[in-house]
Amino acid sequence: MTMTTLQGFEGELVHPSLDIKNGVLVLGFRYRANEKDEKKIFFIASGNVSITEETSFEANGIRYFFDLKKRMLSRLEERWGLSDAKVFLDDQANITTSCYPKPSELFLEMSNLIKRFIELEEDADYSLVSAWIIGTYFFPTFSAYPFLHIKAPKRSGKSQLLGLLRQLAFNAVKARPSLAALSDTMDALRGTYLIDQADSLGRKGNEDLLDILADSYKKGGGKRRVVEFGKDKARSVTEFETYGPKAFASIKELPEDLRDRCLIVPLMRSAKNFPDPNENDELWKRTRGKLYRHLIDSFTNVDSFYVLKKAESKTNDSMVGRNLELWLPLESILANCGMGKESIENTKKRFLSWYDFAKYDPSEIEEAVVAAIWKQFEGISTDDIVLSPAEIADLLPADIFPLSKTPAQRASTIGWAVKKFNLASSKLNRSEKGNRYRFERSKVSKVWERYFASYPTSPTPPSDTP
Repeated sequence: MTMTTLQGFEGELVHPSLDIKNGVLVLGFRYRANEKDEKKIFFIASGNVSITEETSFEANGIRYFFDLKKRMLSRLEERWGLSDAKVFLDDQANITTSCYPKPSELFLEMSNLIKRFIELEEDADYSLVSAWIIGTYFFPTFSAYPFLHIKAPKRSGKSQLLGLLRQLAFNAVKARPSLAALSDTMDALRGTYLIDQADSLGRKGNEDLLDILADSYKKGGGKRRVVEFGKDKARSVTEFETYGPKAFASIKELPEDLRDRCLIVPLMRSAKNFPDPNENDELWKRTRGKLYRHLIDSFTNVDSFYVLKKAESKTNDSMVGRNLELWLPLESILANCGMGKESIENTKKRFLSWYDFAKYDPSEIEEAVVAAIWKQFEGISTDDIVLSPAEIADLLPADIFPLSKTPAQRASTIGWAVKKFNLASSKLNRSEKGNRYRFERSKVSKVWERYFASYPTSPTPPSDTP
């Protein structure tokens, strides 16, 4: 019997467009080397900055391999400019930083540039948008990154702001909402995915896209798997990454699953005429060049701030859950750019005010269902009760449902509410009244407290069912 030795891969795979691992940064492009040949070039930062055209490199005793697959990288001439990239490398070789802005200067420059092209409601909005744009270059270092939702009536500047993001955000692509476009943008470019008229995301037929989008704000989430057939008809599964920055522009609210993953930027129609952000390519190349320099110079600092802010949050309960998860990357960028504590706090208040506005609000029927179940614990000593949706329907006010709803439809609506909030502790055998659920006092209490009462105070059962 032949013994097989179990061997493992001892190197590290890195994404060729953008990756940050073990204190090493990779930034990749393709460029035209001559009239016939197009080559790939990779900037590698690890203490010092170098470039390579090889498919692997070594840093700090670890061998890294570019996970190229069939990924098409962004073009260096278009995004940065060959001459400016060469100047940057010369500066690095000569330890020259004279033409490199400090993080605080870059942040101020970004805010002023945004003001030239769009009018936002408050000064804090310029800070939030600037931090979000800069953060698109650093997103691999974060465990989650917020979506940006531009919400406004028609002719209020949504397309103008999307155009600005297309010029400034990392490898930004404006595309129709589809699984193919999402995969191409996020998996190949690790780019910023921009969707105009995002109201269409809630239409029937977009369920698969919505599921992936909703998960893609988190590292490792929202992966798309595609079955491919080779020439020999052998079947293989290809996996596409979709984690990364995304911006949506819409008139209406986004679908429920996306809404509470967003930084909201409200717009109001301006009385000013602003220049078109799709013009003046040299301005955008210069600005993106500064952002690339900032990424290469600051990626370890931003990571340190992020680790620090996460540690601080564990001893402070003022923010918890998803809003904390979405805020920490922005706070890390603001801190690295030298914003003071008071200014960061004001910016955080603005973020939270719109986050609270955007997060999902339970419907009147959902609130009535939870209140009715919670009220059944009044005056009894047991810690659990058993109810069916049909029985819960009898506890609700007669006018809570439209008259056209049949008893079966009412029970179905209540069943969905029970499942949505994970109200039941277990599902029991059916009875003549349909499905039955066991509800525990502590669980129903917690749901009422977290979704319908003033958190974090103790829940108080409503005196009357709504």
